[in-house]
Amino acid sequence: MRESIVQIYLLLFRIFYRIFCLLPVKPVTLFWVTYGDNVKPINDALLTGFPKEKRYLIYDRKFVKYPESWSTERILPYRRLRFIRLAYLLATSKHVFIDNYIGEFSVAPIRKGTQRVQLWHAAGTLKKFGLTSARSLIVSKPILQRFKRVYQRYGDFIVPGESCAEQFMAPHDLPKSVFKSFGVPRTDYWFNEQHESIKEELQSAYARENRRILLYAPTYREYNGMEGQTVRQLEQLTDRGWTILVKLHPTVRTMFTHQKTHVHFVTDEFSINDYLLITDVLVTDYSSIPFESCLLGIPTILYTPDLDTYRQIPGIVDSYPDPLPVMSTTQFDGVLNWIDSDTALQESRRAMEQFKTLWYTEQPGQATSRIIHHYYHKPI
Repeated sequence: MRESIVQIYLLLFRIFYRIFCLLPVKPVTLFWVTYGDNVKPINDALLTGFPKEKRYLIYDRKFVKYPESWSTERILPYRRLRFIRLAYLLATSKHVFIDNYIGEFSVAPIRKGTQRVQLWHAAGTLKKFGLTSARSLIVSKPILQRFKRVYQRYGDFIVPGESCAEQFMAPHDLPKSVFKSFGVPRTDYWFNEQHESIKEELQSAYARENRRILLYAPTYREYNGMEGQTVRQLEQLTDRGWTILVKLHPTVRTMFTHQKTHVHFVTDEFSINDYLLITDVLVTDYSSIPFESCLLGIPTILYTPDLDTYRQIPGIVDSYPDPLPVMSTTQFDGVLNWIDSDTALQESRRAMEQFKTLWYTEQPGQATSRIIHHYYHKPI
């Protein structure tokens, strides 16, 4: 029943999209985002460097917490009931930037005179997704074909470098030619003065003399995960001079509370990349975060007590934990021994610093300017 509703919706969207394609293309940049943090730097650059460029925002209310901060001419929370307006904006906007799967693309071919740009919300992957995920094996052939049509209509696909492009080709069934190694816009501010005030604010909130900061950032799971148990295990590190910051995936809401001193469940007021500015050690699992945090040389370990389960749903890359040069363990004693070893931490830092030169083709910190120059033919 649900699939039939989707088909009706897409049919209506296609009809109106085709009608609106008869109208002239307008000098408008449309941001159609789920998370937004890898797209917003493009918006901000246009706001300051191209003040006459009209910018419209379509966003997911669950994840984009402060849409007004984009300062766009139009702000539209995504709802299917608004399909006529969505179809109009997609059909008539010259530039379209996205950061996730957009189902409407399956019935909306890229119009001549327009450009679409996929600024994917991850800079690499340890998990299987798209056409390589376990879920893709159980959906019907028509649905699978719809997925492929969406991917083929992403337009250009921005990645950190060629190695990432090779990772993303199979999940999206895309040729290497569509990938552009411009970098990751959301990490640019790490390399300019913009990050200093954020870093100072977070240090004031969490940094304490003679204490180091451990950031625990687990990924999303389609089942009840091990986050609660892991936090309780990490608590013992507070007696060894560590402050624990817990940053849950945006789709996860903690079902428990902790009152222990030096354990903090951080809020969405700041992004994960903000908290990485004050992080001494990163503990994660199947997350893509290390593909970005390598730019800061943060020692990283993957703690995966549910490895066998996650290997089934949604699946992990066959070479896991490669290509990341990190230690992976299913036992918490392995985490403790690693954290207690200054030698292990130094080796991990050096490995991450070397990895960034492999993963990032271009000089980090200039992704936004490269993208703006490429698509708007003007430097910022």
